[in-house]
Amino acid sequence: MGKRLWRCHVCNDLHYGINPPEVCPTCGAKRAFMLIDHDEALRIIGPEGGEIATQETVIDVWRRFGEQSPEFKLTEKGEEVDLLSKGVLENRAIKGLKYCPCRIPTGDFQKDLNLICPCNFLRQNAYKETGECWCGLFVKRHKEVP
Repeated sequence: MGKRLWRCHVCNDLHYGINPPEVCPTCGAKRAFMLIDHDEALRIIGPEGGEIATQETVIDVWRRFGEQSPEFKLTEKGEEVDLLSKGVLENRAIKGLKYCPCRIPTGDFQKDLNLICPCNFLRQNAYKETGECWCGLFVKRHKEVP
């Protein structure tokens, strides 16, 4: 069975996956997700659905994402962050999604969902071995110094 859209009936949080989360990550409700269709998801998101179209907004999203984690943070290498944000926005304009500029989409939509920035870098060997994600955008907070 493939991935589907789910909505928390308590707070309207959306989830895309094979199964819904047991606990809503937004409101904490247990077993609160129900299956919905694409049109319902778009109505929930609305026309202002969080468009992230400028370098500043992309970097701000990354920064806030890193601030939420006790394990990793956004790298402090400003030039690299700027370059990566340009690449992500270029991929959005050309390919329709904010793919990591360091990875090449295969054309298989389901596989390529794993390349949307930020990807699930915690599972990558590069992150486990070096303390940095594939492109160096996110780094471990307490990286061992050689």
